[in-house]
This record gives sequence, C-alpha cells and structure tokens, in this order.
Amino acid sequence: MSHTAKNLTDDILIKILSRLPTKSLCRFLCVSKAWHNLISDAYFQAQRPPTMAGLLYHFRDKSWNINNGYISVPSYNHGFIYTALSFLPYPGNIQILDSCNGLLLCRFWDTPYSLSPHVCVCNPTARSWTLLPNLKLVTYSSLYLAFDPNVSPYFTLVRLQLKQESLCVEVDKFSSQTNSWTKILVSAEDNIPTYLYRIVHMDGCRKLCRVYLNGLVYMVVGTKHMVCIDPESMVCDKVIEMPEAKSMMMKEVIGKSEGSLHLALKENKGIKIWMLKDYEKSEWVLKYSIGLEIVFDHLLPFHPDMDIVFLRMKDKIMSCKMSNGEVKEVCELSQRTMQWVLVFSPFFGQDVLENKN
Repeated sequence: MSHTAKNLTDDILIKILSRLPTKSLCRFLCVSKAWHNLISDAYFQAQRPPTMAGLLYHFRDKSWNINNGYISVPSYNHGFIYTALSFLPYPGNIQILDSCNGLLLCRFWDTPYSLSPHVCVCNPTARSWTLLPNLKLVTYSSLYLAFDPNVSPYFTLVRLQLKQESLCVEVDKFSSQTNSWTKILVSAEDNIPTYLYRIVHMDGCRKLCRVYLNGLVYMVVGTKHMVCIDPESMVCDKVIEMPEAKSMMMKEVIGKSEGSLHLALKENKGIKIWMLKDYEKSEWVLKYSIGLEIVFDHLLPFHPDMDIVFLRMKDKIMSCKMSNGEVKEVCELSQRTMQWVLVFSPFFGQDVLENKN
C-alpha cells in the first residue's frame, strides 16, 4: 500500500470509498486487511447508497385478495430482508403502493371490508415504520414516495388529487420533517393541468412509468410526454417529450439505471433503450438497440445499479444485459398474475421513522 493510503484516516476513507461502485469496492477488498475490515463493516455499509435486493409485486389469490410477492435478484447477497412486512403491528391486508431507496409506502385495512385504509411508510431492513394521517384518497395510485438518504433522512410524499368542484388536479407535498402538507405550484403552461388530469384518471396505475431520481418525480403521461414534479422547489412546471411515441399501453418502462433516467421501449423483436442526456434541453440519446431471439411478454424495471433490465416471459422472470443482449433466467413465478412491480433497494442507515420493532 502506498504511503498516502496508509495515512488516510478511516473517516476520510469512508467518505471516498462510499462513493465508489460495488464492482470497484470488491477489488479494494484485496488491498489490505485493514481495508477489507473497513469495507465489510456494518457502519461503512450503512453509508453506502442503497443497492437493489429484489423486485416487489402484487398478485391476487383465489379469493381475489391482494398479496405481496418478492423476487430476490442474484446480485444481492447481504442477508435476509423482511419484505413480508410481518413486523408491522397491523392486522389484515397490507398492500405496497410504492418503493423508494429502501422505504416502502403501504396501505392496510383493519377489516377486509374497510373503506378507509390507513397508510404508513416503513423500512423493512430496520423493521421501523411511521403511520400517516388518514389521507382519504379516491385512488392511491396517484400517491408517490420520494426518499434520498444521501440528501436527507426524511421522506416526502407527493399526492395528485382531483378537486370535483373544479375538475382540476391539485398537487400536494407531505414532509415527514414537518409532518404537514403543503401545496405544489402547478404551471398552466405546456398543457400540464391536462396531463395531470390524465395521470389521475388513466395513467395512475402505470407503476413502471414513474420514478424518483435526483430530486425529481418523473411521470409518463399518454404516449409521448413526461411530467416532472420538483418536491423541493415546490413546482410542477416541466414537460419532457419522449424520443418515440407508443400507441399501446404498457409497452414502455422508465427508471433509474446507473445514475441516469432510462426509457425502455418494447419492439417486435427486441428493446430500445434511451437515456435522458440533458434534462434542461429534454435531450435523449439512443443508448442500445437490442435484438432478442426470445419472445417476452412484458418489460419490468431497470436494475438501478447494473446494466440490466428485467423481463417477464410467461411464468419466468428474466434479466437482460443491455450492453450485449445476454438474457438469463432469474426465477420461475408461482403466480400467474403480477402487478405493480417495484424495485426494492434496502437502506441500512439510520432512519427517522417513529416506531421500531
């Protein structure tokens, strides 16, 4: 080891190493015993940004009840995660609404026929949770979770809600730091109010067509546009035109991949992968055009940390390496129905949720 590396303090090393990709850290495990112990330490791992552990999804049983399923991905080997949510002290049915950097947004019913479900945000890794006030929403598909532990330990909710008297969509933000709701300014330009109305009424259930990345909530609307909400600046004033228009539902997926916003479009014999190169200019670049010999049914989320997009092929989940088109089987599904597929990346750091188990 060089003289410079020997004299680096643990605090400085942690700040430097925690910003490196997993592949580089694996190589640095061999630098010395001290570095190996430091990188393997639980405190260091807690400083790392979340890495994907698996996919969460909904399926319905024979009684048509909603159940939560979980698929572990081969790249994750950091132990068991309580994705069954058995630590939550709430009886009855629990539905996962959203997932963001280790936290889950859930709703649950006291009784099977309750018309007023409760909402909570939980961390399955720490087995902690916070119960939120009764939101009394008409639809919960237009409720979004935003959380970035590298920026703040607090989470944010973004809510789109139609006002019946005016037929306008209001956008609100809930901050767990202030425990209060505030309104987000919606621009009247670029047809944004119409797009928001369509998201609430038609596109709200398209879970694979929205993502929180770099402080912004991106939502696909229709076949040609994305609306962006900035919870921190409290504005919704940006529309991004998609690089290609699609005429059929559920043929596209947006998500985070290796730090950037990506768009996957299902073609007849493959997939096109676009990357948003410049947010301000709404500039896209075609990153990959993948020809596949297999026929798959649906696009699933991107792996946020690796060059991979997941696919559904009949009763199997497949991973597709975008750079070369290599397809591998991840698992077989025991359920035929699979809805609201979400990425789960566990958060090992200290959260500020109210209740611990």
